[in-house]
Amino acid sequence: MTESTPHQDVLQGSRILAKVRMTFIMLTIFILVLLSLLLRLVFTFLPKHLFLRFNVRFVIYPFSRLLMRIVGVKLVVQGKMPSSRYLIVSNHQGVLDSLLLMALSPCMVISNSLIRDMKGIGAVMELLGFVFVDRTKRKSIVELLQPAISMMAQSKVNMGFFPEGKSSDGIEVLPFHPPFFKIAIDSDSGVQPLAFRWTHTNGHPLSPAERFAYTYLVKHGSVVEHLSHLLGLRKKVLVVKVLEPISAKEIAEKKYTRKEVSQRSEDLIREAMNDDAGWQPLRG
Repeated sequence: MTESTPHQDVLQGSRILAKVRMTFIMLTIFILVLLSLLLRLVFTFLPKHLFLRFNVRFVIYPFSRLLMRIVGVKLVVQGKMPSSRYLIVSNHQGVLDSLLLMALSPCMVISNSLIRDMKGIGAVMELLGFVFVDRTKRKSIVELLQPAISMMAQSKVNMGFFPEGKSSDGIEVLPFHPPFFKIAIDSDSGVQPLAFRWTHTNGHPLSPAERFAYTYLVKHGSVVEHLSHLLGLRKKVLVVKVLEPISAKEIAEKKYTRKEVSQRSEDLIREAMNDDAGWQPLRG
């Protein structure tokens, strides 16, 4: 086996298993959306941030954990996740990353507003706790992020995004983009960096070349086919390292700029990803 050719036996998926899991995923999402709609009716005459707070904590968070189980992912979390008022940032490599953030803690995820305009998908994602930012409009960074900043401060749940801006190859960390870190500074919130890595498939440790199979890049083609392949893999282990947090107090006292917070987060995540120690705690 060469470094560029994954071990086919390890990464061989089952189409039948993929179809069964997709059926359960669709059923779970249907129930999730139904509960979110009912909750929204209950909160009709109350501020939106209250609906988001309850929806993210008591619907999105537990259902995201359930969905990870249905997908066949065993989460191994090293460290303690904050439960509220933190901007969660991590490396980014695939289609399951947003679900991961929502399964680790009560968390809203920032996405591009172009996705919200997609029929059906956008409405579901909004119910699932996504926060949309329109990057196409010519606004200052303060105007652009003000809705997210206000929601972060009022809802008192976590908010997450991927500072790389796009998926990496799962090995190298791309340079971080600092603008969204202003959310933490202006909402008086901390920043919690995470690093994650796929470590096992069907009980076998993964080499760097095999981990690449979990990565989705646009050039790979159909995202549906990629997701179907992942669903067909019987059991997958995902290790998450909860790194040193950057507290709101530290940000305020040291008067960090968004660039400084971004660089500090990038350094912590890059160091964790480059350190091979602690990524193989068990056999999956």
